[in-house]
Amino acid sequence: MNLEATRRNEKRKLGALWFNGVSIAIVAVGIFTPVAGAIFDPERARRSFDALGFTLLGSIMAALILVAIGRTFLNRLEDAG
Repeated sequence: MNLEATRRNEKRKLGALWFNGVSIAIVAVGIFTPVAGAIFDPERARRSFDALGFTLLGSIMAALILVAIGRTFLNRLEDAG
């Protein structure tokens, strides 16, 4: 068993996991921030409906980019056998 390759693989998996976690947090903020704004100030939410779509779209796009970065970490896994 190649311990050095195993160590590198585990570091890469942790990096991918970190990017995945950050992308989940970005989507959560992108969804819950406009919803909270609509709950606490419905009139303002009606006036800024386009900002809601921009926030949701922006957060989803940022999350997709972060997931793609995380996938590159997983694509570089080595055979440790």
